[in-house]
Amino acid sequence: MRDLYQIHELAKLFGLHPDTLRYYEEKGLLHPERRENGYRVYHIQDICALNIIRAQRELGVPVEEIGAYLDRRSVAETLSFLDRQEELLERKMAELMEMRGENRDRRARLLRYQDVETEVVTCRTMPERPCVILQEDVILEKEIDFLLKKLEKRHSNTIKIMGKQTMGALLDRKSMRPGDYKHFSFVFFLTGPDQERDTVLPAGEYASLFYRGSYEHLEEHCQTLFRGVAALGLELDGAPLELYRIDAHDTDLEEEYLTELQVKVKRA
Repeated sequence: MRDLYQIHELAKLFGLHPDTLRYYEEKGLLHPERRENGYRVYHIQDICALNIIRAQRELGVPVEEIGAYLDRRSVAETLSFLDRQEELLERKMAELMEMRGENRDRRARLLRYQDVETEVVTCRTMPERPCVILQEDVILEKEIDFLLKKLEKRHSNTIKIMGKQTMGALLDRKSMRPGDYKHFSFVFFLTGPDQERDTVLPAGEYASLFYRGSYEHLEEHCQTLFRGVAALGLELDGAPLELYRIDAHDTDLEEEYLTELQVKVKRA
């Protein structure tokens, strides 16, 4: 191995920008020799230091902590540093396993809804479903994504556990009477029995209809749902709600969006 490297050679060797090397030098992590022509010349010790720096930065170790270790390296300090690295590796592995689980859950969800039958009204009994909500005086259809993002930020820990496939919006019943299907009462994320909640979607029998495509024809899909409810000898017992099964989080093609309409019903 060579003993001396110029800055552009070292940057290329480690896949770094020269400015990054200058930054590490300013922080006291690297100690290049400055020649008369202004060139920085890096020694083998800097190669060893960069191997340490890169590995620790990938684990999120602060530059200052790395610098403190490089300033007083000994076998004892290295053992202590390796113990710290072990903790970080365990945390990183746990994070990766969590990401793997989320990835598998998302894949399973997309496969589950790939061949779902649309425009067909079915009924099923649903348990009480706790949820966190964001409610405003008037919620327009175009505001739903923004409000869901706002709600997600407010309850980030819970929603991370439950997953994004549990989000939806409740139509405003008063606005529906004159034929306005672009107003909503609140947006929500369904949570679990032991998770935080603002309210619950009541238990009972629900009529359901899946549809694909944009939300422009929501009224038509609602009318199809209502006709199916009447054909089954049932009556509406609340406002319809939307559950976003496949949306902009999963595809840029609106024709691939999949929304489930649900409405609570009762026997006529």
